Amino acid sequence: MSDQSHAPKPSKPNGAQTFSVGYGRPPVHSRFKPGQSGNSKGRRKGQRNVRTVVDGELSQRIKVREGNRTRSLTKLDAFVVTLVNAALKGDAKAWASLINLLRSLGMTGEPPAANDQKPYTADDESIIADFLRRRGSEVQQQTESNDKEKDKEGPTDTTPSEWRTKP
Repeated sequence: MSDQSHAPKPSKPNGAQTFSVGYGRPPVHSRFKPGQSGNSKGRRKGQRNVRTVVDGELSQRIKVREGNRTRSLTKLDAFVVTLVNAALKGDAKAWASLINLLRSLGMTGEPPAANDQKPYTADDESIIADFLRRRGSEVQQQTESNDKEKDKEGPTDTTPSEWRTKP
């Protein structure tokens, strides 16, 4: 262990006031001043991740002309409108992309996949316990007899390449 203890030690800075110095209580002269933190420059900005960049781009507004009027849409809204219009015109790739988008958002109206697994009941537990009671001892005896047979054979001095050559 260390010779230092975590017990506070009394201190008198400039003979003014008695306070304790110890773990979590630094001397007054080395404490942060009010309004000052330990990292005055703050955290580095670093790089933005891809999601942030894409989100920023898709949320920008653009002007889209529809017939005689001009609408202001976000790029995401304009993309979806263009995708839907292309699919309605018969573009197979746009149709497939739209279906994939709707499926990923859960908007296709398809019921969720059925779960055929039944819950585990007390009856199931009793069946498993009965099986283990009747068959568990057989399995354990078989593994023990296999271990004994291996022990009777003794240590083998053969290498895997010699296994094939011995009768």
